[in-house]
Amino acid sequence: MRIAAFVVGSFVALAPVAAQAEFQLSAYGGANTANNSDVTLNLGPLSGEFEVDWFGDSFQSPPYYGVRGTWWLEEFDRPNWGVAIDFTHAKGKADRTDPTVGARFNRLEFTNGLNSVTLNGLHRMPLNNRVSLYAGAGAGASIPHVEVETIPATARTFEYQVTGPVVQGLIGVDVKLGHGFSLFGEYKGSYSWNDADLNGGGSLETDFLVHHFALGLSFAFGGAATP
Repeated sequence: MRIAAFVVGSFVALAPVAAQAEFQLSAYGGANTANNSDVTLNLGPLSGEFEVDWFGDSFQSPPYYGVRGTWWLEEFDRPNWGVAIDFTHAKGKADRTDPTVGARFNRLEFTNGLNSVTLNGLHRMPLNNRVSLYAGAGAGASIPHVEVETIPATARTFEYQVTGPVVQGLIGVDVKLGHGFSLFGEYKGSYSWNDADLNGGGSLETDFLVHHFALGLSFAFGGAATP
C-alpha cells in the first residue's frame, strides 16, 4: 500500500541526515480483535443507531500487517527515547448474522482495512545487551477502506477515506539477533473515531477499540546500533 511505502521511504531518506542517529525500520504481522461498538447510520429511512459485533478476520487476504520507522535520539544523548511513524493495517468486519445488522446491510466492513498512520513517542528499557522492553503512545489519522452496501442498495461505498483521529498505546519486547537485526513481539491498543461519507448522500459513524497482537522483525542502522 502507498501509505506503508511512504513510511519506509521517509526513514530511508532521512538516514543520512545524522550519522550519529540510530534509525530502525520494522515490519510486523499478527492479528487484531475489535470491541463491539455503536454505529449511527444517517441515510433516510434506513437511519438509526445500533450495536455491531466486529471481528478481525486477520488471516484472510489481505492479512493484518504494519510497518514502522523509528529514530532513536542518540545524538541528543537520549538513546532510549525515540520518535516513530507507524502504519497499521488492521481489520474490522461486522457480524451480519445479527438480525439488526443483516436487515440493513449486504456489506459492512473495513477489511482493506481499518488503517491508521500515527506519530509516536517511544521509550526502551534494556534488560541486558540483547533484550529490551519498550513502550510508547501516539496519535494520528484513521484512514480506513470503507466497504458499505445497504439493503436496499441505496448506498454502495467502496473507497479509502480519512474518517477521523486515532490514538494508540503499545508495549513490547525486542530481542537483538545481531548485525542490526532484532525480533520483537508487541501488544497495541488503539481507539479511532470514524465518520465516513456514503455514496447517496448519507454517513456512517462509529468508534473502534482495537486490540493488536504483533510479531515482527527490525533492522537498525546508524549510531551504535549495528554491531
